[in-house]
Amino acid sequence: MNCLLAAVTLLLSSLLIGCGGGGGHDAGDRPAPLPPRVAPGHWVVLGSSTAAGQGAGAGQGWAARLKAIAELRGVTLDNLAIGGLTTWQAMPSGTLPPAERPAPLEAHNITRALAAGPRLVLLSFPTNDTAGGYSAGETVANLEALRAAAAAASAATLVLGVQPRDALSAAEQATLAEVDRRLATLAGACHVRLHDALADAQGRIATAYAAGDGIHLNDAGHAVVLARLEAALNSGRCVRWNAD
Repeated sequence: MNCLLAAVTLLLSSLLIGCGGGGGHDAGDRPAPLPPRVAPGHWVVLGSSTAAGQGAGAGQGWAARLKAIAELRGVTLDNLAIGGLTTWQAMPSGTLPPAERPAPLEAHNITRALAAGPRLVLLSFPTNDTAGGYSAGETVANLEALRAAAAAASAATLVLGVQPRDALSAAEQATLAEVDRRLATLAGACHVRLHDALADAQGRIATAYAAGDGIHLNDAGHAVVLARLEAALNSGRCVRWNAD
């Protein structure tokens, strides 16, 4: 009789486990992991002239203003952005680019950005690739490689989306839109959409945000970028910088 009872007990236990009983939890019942905390800590901006502050007045570039805000949360921020930088130039040191593409610029690339052990890397490459004839696939693949390098170093990334630029052809504008669409799909909540907030109906920089050279943003345009970035940070969907 004891043997029969033991067998029945074993059978019931097996059924409970198979159905998710017995005190276990289905994978679907487990809470999703929280996005990484990035404040306090060290951040790095990697990108081109807009991220470097061109077009804005002294201290009014989005990166400079973000630095001042982030410092209140115990964040130090280095800005490695430089005018004209493309995604190939930001690739890891030692990367061999295809013919007619520039090699990594070691003072301004992802290897340099990761050397200080940042918790967050902000990638901002709004138009130079497209203006230089890069395909959407090429640009997105490079940005994914930069994100992968950061992830391997335990750094989170925020990818700023493309921006309008006046002199682009219709085909180049289509490429720019494709870059943004693919980035939104790949990066999800870690993609910061900017183009629609800065462009006029023809896809050029809206007059209210134009620095006057057809490429760069004025103070008001940089303020829009900053507001979109703050919204992404405050949402907590990609990374967390608010107290729990």
